Amino acid sequence: MTLSLLLDEHISSFLTHPLAEAGIFAQAVAHVGLSGKPDETVWAFAMRHEMAVVTTNVSDFLDLAETGIHPGLILLRESGLTRDEQWHRLKPAIELVRSQEESDFLLNKVLDIRGPGLFRLFEVPPA
Repeated sequence: MTLSLLLDEHISSFLTHPLAEAGIFAQAVAHVGLSGKPDETVWAFAMRHEMAVVTTNVSDFLDLAETGIHPGLILLRESGLTRDEQWHRLKPAIELVRSQEESDFLLNKVLDIRGPGLFRLFEVPPA
């Protein structure tokens, strides 16, 4: 399956490297000129480019995901993690997504990562 990710500000931009090695296209907001921009601007960029957003900003992005069809949202519930800790949490969740046959598996879904190996997937239908 094709998976494109936009890493929000509190997600290490260095994760683009292991993601690329795993065959996943990822960009960090800092690399696309979105540092310091409002969440709505980040979300709109992700929607235009059909990218799932990876963020620790749970409530704001959940609210945005409820407003319409979206390519997916990946939430890291723990903040203040090192880039290695972020990758350790993200990698198994990404492997789950990549193992799916549906090309739009994350469409209108949220992958909620709560800790090492602790994640759940749920649907956020459009309003």
